[in-house]
Amino acid sequence: MPRFTVLETSALFSNRIKYDYLFEMEMWLKGLERFFVLDCLPLSPFERSHASLKNYVEEVSVVRAGVAHMAMLTTHLLGEGKEDLASFLLYLDSQVSRGAATTGSGTVQRRAGTAETELALVIEKLDDFAKLLDELSRTQFLPLQTYFSLGRIVLGTLKQDPNLGVLFRENLRPVLDRQSKLSLHRVLQTVSEPSQRGALAALFVELFKGLRYTELIRDTISSPATAKRALLVFSLVKGESESIVSYVRKRFLPRFPESSPIAEGLERLVFSMEMEVRKAMEVELVDVVLMKDPKLIFARMEDASGIVRDLFQQSIIGLAETFNAEVDGRALFPDYSTKFEQSLRLRDDLWALTAVSSAFVKSPDRKTLRVLVGELESFRRGSMRHLMFKDWSLFERFHAGFSRERPPKTFVPAAHQFEMFLRTLVREVGKRAVLSAHPFKFPRLEPLADAEPPPA
Repeated sequence: MPRFTVLETSALFSNRIKYDYLFEMEMWLKGLERFFVLDCLPLSPFERSHASLKNYVEEVSVVRAGVAHMAMLTTHLLGEGKEDLASFLLYLDSQVSRGAATTGSGTVQRRAGTAETELALVIEKLDDFAKLLDELSRTQFLPLQTYFSLGRIVLGTLKQDPNLGVLFRENLRPVLDRQSKLSLHRVLQTVSEPSQRGALAALFVELFKGLRYTELIRDTISSPATAKRALLVFSLVKGESESIVSYVRKRFLPRFPESSPIAEGLERLVFSMEMEVRKAMEVELVDVVLMKDPKLIFARMEDASGIVRDLFQQSIIGLAETFNAEVDGRALFPDYSTKFEQSLRLRDDLWALTAVSSAFVKSPDRKTLRVLVGELESFRRGSMRHLMFKDWSLFERFHAGFSRERPPKTFVPAAHQFEMFLRTLVREVGKRAVLSAHPFKFPRLEPLADAEPPPA
């Protein structure tokens, strides 16, 4: 886990300096760094195993959009109060140099005098890279090794910059609202061991930072012109989630006895982190970089951001409840949807899809087929995220099958299998502990005759 050197409410900022600019600048720089790591790209397992055959021209277009946006952010910083910015840069220098004598007024004045010039050079570098990347994005084919070489050149130059380089190495804390601070303070007070309390606080900061990333993702994808740029942030989320999982397993989990409630809670957090990020990166975001339809791009990215947002919210609340059962999730997040609510909605939607499938089997015409495909598409974009990841592929296959141009009656056997599959899922979801006091009360459909089980 990285150390945090800049406090969330720094006295170095005036009203003219926007903390959000710096936080966002750090996010885009680190997202750019992760986007040149193969494991952090949104690829399917098959694409990852054949990565050397892939064309990376579209990925270069995403990088160009990110670099151009960073140039704009730097322009905003240049237009703000330069004395405060110089003080901030001086503060970061003091954190990095550790012990260097940088508190004299002469040092501040010299730094303030050169801040405008330094930022102008940063903007020039970013603009130059944007132009080069724009030309590369128009080539016919860009192989993997060339893509990696490009990343080493761009990142190496940016990291050597005295002002941008520090944002690769340091970490800005996300700003928390008052209610979240109070709730987390109560959780931390329940941990008596100072080292455990510090480790727990660092983990909370990382989770809240990930949640802040998802908020910026939603702002980015709201415009078709900027939507694909959000892939840089998804790559950052992928890399940061791996750091969180590694930290919990190697440094935090060993502090507690095996099979203890806290150890089990941490294991759940690790499992959810791995599975949910995998859903977003290996299912929802695959091939988004190649898409041209703005509506389809927005739908896929909105689903992926919803998965990641729910993950960080549930991880924060689950971690807080692991150490303090009195924590109320709604106090932290007013729009928080509990596991009970998610499971209840999932069971309702599965049963509604079962009814639609049954209606098509009874009356296989184009109208009932359109209703079935529409409901299935709606489910894939909604409640399917609350299913086990292993069940996703079957829904994808059924949706692809029902969407083919065939006479409706040819789909009856597949719809029959799909209905059996849905009934099984309804029973499995009903077995969840959170629904133990809420048995299934929907009216039964007519029993199905024996049929082939769904394909594996």
